[in-house]
Amino acid sequence: MSRVPNIVSDYDGERERFRWAHMYDRMDWNAPKRLNVAHEACDRHADDAGRVALYYVGDEGQRRTVTFWELSRRSNRVANGLERLGVDRGDRVLTYLPRVPAHFEILLGTLKLGAVFAAVNERYGPDGLGYRIDDCRPAIVVTTASNRETVAAALDSTEHEPTVVTLDDGEGATGESYETVVAESDPTYDVIETTGEDPAILCYTSGTTGQPKGVVHNHRWLAGCMAVLRYSVDLRDGDLYWSTADLGWLTGVVNTLGTWGLGVSLLTYEGEFDPETWVEILERYPVTALYSVPTAYRMLRDHDDRLSSDRLNLRCAASVGEPLSAELVEWADDVLGVPLTDTYGQTELGVVVIMNTPDIDVQPGSMGQPLPDTPIELLDPGTREPVGDGELGEIAIDCRTCGTDLEAGDHPFPSFFGGYWERPERIEACFEDGWFLTDDLATRDTDGYYWFEGRADDVILSAGYRIGPVEVETALESHDGVDEAAVVPKPDETRGSIVMAYVLPSAEVEPTDEFADELRSHVRSQLSAHEYPREIEFVEAFPRTVTGKVDRGDLRERVTD
Repeated sequence: MSRVPNIVSDYDGERERFRWAHMYDRMDWNAPKRLNVAHEACDRHADDAGRVALYYVGDEGQRRTVTFWELSRRSNRVANGLERLGVDRGDRVLTYLPRVPAHFEILLGTLKLGAVFAAVNERYGPDGLGYRIDDCRPAIVVTTASNRETVAAALDSTEHEPTVVTLDDGEGATGESYETVVAESDPTYDVIETTGEDPAILCYTSGTTGQPKGVVHNHRWLAGCMAVLRYSVDLRDGDLYWSTADLGWLTGVVNTLGTWGLGVSLLTYEGEFDPETWVEILERYPVTALYSVPTAYRMLRDHDDRLSSDRLNLRCAASVGEPLSAELVEWADDVLGVPLTDTYGQTELGVVVIMNTPDIDVQPGSMGQPLPDTPIELLDPGTREPVGDGELGEIAIDCRTCGTDLEAGDHPFPSFFGGYWERPERIEACFEDGWFLTDDLATRDTDGYYWFEGRADDVILSAGYRIGPVEVETALESHDGVDEAAVVPKPDETRGSIVMAYVLPSAEVEPTDEFADELRSHVRSQLSAHEYPREIEFVEAFPRTVTGKVDRGDLRERVTD
């Protein structure tokens, strides 16, 4: 088993000593009563003119280095420009942009004037973009000329009429020119003194059940972003952190603001996943910490001919979104030369709250242990009472000890969301008897490691047994002939449901009935007899959500058609 290399050598002691207030001690304002994320994440590092904030790699090979001093002045111009366009404190500024330096300037400039930053990933089409515009009613929408048709179609579906700012003023661009707005604005700006409870970020859940919900995070949330990166990827002075997440996902905003809150340099690549480019970036830049999703690591594994740990500077690599297979963890150890660690979080929680933390042994397949000073428990889905080790329970946050009022400055979990955008009634459904319920199921072993078992509605009830799909998927993927697997319930008259497995076989394997029988026997040998997949269907590719996760809803529909 691999050990996570980390500057914190005594996790048990650190867990006892750590308090969220420690993160405020690193900030030079009177947090959390007066706390502006943009000041903490940028301006307070800008006195060092040579300190690099961002390394940018364009999708056509462009390269640019941006210092905190430059970023501070550019974001000041953005704040002044937005004010001239009529943006007030509390207004929403929505972006529909790629991973380019201007996107980060807009993030900071929006926060500096006390407005709310809301980004939409470019993978969303007119319907998804239009829903979000209609829901949050931004004062400004910032996009590119290449996205103008999508934005126009989205605006056609809503009565809201925001000002459109175009990032590049090439042929066909419409609305205000971003470069003109910035160029005509003053590079100095008095940052608005927001409180820790003022809204900063508006992001949307993926909408797996019903319409997406707008989740609000407040300025106090920065403390959680900084703490998480300290524990999950061990960020230190002089590091270079490559988070592959887009600002259209909360993970991208967490990693950006948390990294800069610690004064560490961030790398961003504008393009989509390309194995050759990724390898080139890892070899060209001294990336010490990498953060991505399991799908990207699997694709990198399939094109790792050029990868060699002796040409890399990696100290750690981490993942989020879906469970990691033991095989992928072993590959990272062998090829990247570092442990690949899993993390768990949720949009409402603001940051990952379970992770492979400092000075613990990595257990392949485990999410790790809770973030220090974070009240996590597993509850019985029926009784809502805490379960014992080895028992299936729903991941919950004990809000009986952590409300959302930070005025006292000693809140034990500041990253907790500030509410749903204009939907206070939705909050009630998330709570029961003082617990915030995540709808995610897990088990905890006797050593305190948590093991993800799936969403509550993914659990398979078969002949009286509760079967976690992730456990079956892990068993399938431990077979050398399986690249990836996904498990869903299939209705059955006798058993209620049976385990249905969709399997992507390795390239060298023939997907035959004999191979399916071999996989059933393989799972039986690793799990209980009732957990093996009674039906197996081989696929050439999995349906995926816009975030890259396997679309289980699509698979569930297949078994009922």
